[in-house]
Amino acid sequence: MEKRSEKLYSILDAAKSLFWKHGIRRVTIEEICQVAGVSKMTCYKYFGNKTAIAKYLIVDMFESGIKAYKEIYNSDIPYEEKVKKMVDLKMSNAHEMSQELLDDIYKYQDEELYETIETIKKRMLGIYLGDIREAQKIGEIRNDVKPEFMLYFLNHLTEMLTDLRLVGIYSNPEQMIIEVMNFFFYGIMPRKNRK
Repeated sequence: MEKRSEKLYSILDAAKSLFWKHGIRRVTIEEICQVAGVSKMTCYKYFGNKTAIAKYLIVDMFESGIKAYKEIYNSDIPYEEKVKKMVDLKMSNAHEMSQELLDDIYKYQDEELYETIETIKKRMLGIYLGDIREAQKIGEIRNDVKPEFMLYFLNHLTEMLTDLRLVGIYSNPEQMIIEVMNFFFYGIMPRKNRK
């Protein structure tokens, strides 16, 4: 790996560890550079500002999540097993995220980051809607539940993840996400698949 790439990856690794622990707003470029062991000038060669770094990492996180989700969805295993793997995927993605990061992802006032997240959410919801309709056609998801309701529910996960009353029930964001995902997936499965 050439020096330039090593510095870029050092910046991204440092930013990710800081953002995932403290959120985006609280972290400064100076802190990222200090942890990465690079100068501010080097950091600015790759990214114009802290938001650009956050945007890169969030897009990468969502793209990786979509890829992993599609691999699970397209696998040749029973649907209930797919659901378990999807919940595990959500759990592993949430494992290192702090509540501060979740709040910043969904409440951060930076317009560029907000637009990026909204674009990703729309794309993901489109993927989910297509997969829900397909699963309903083959009897894996109850036909009496409207796909649009499921999307509405998924859309409002953002509010749930940042609702202090709900967040306060759990000792960490990971527990809350598992609970919400279990409720969502197992609440839509046909009754014959329930144990």
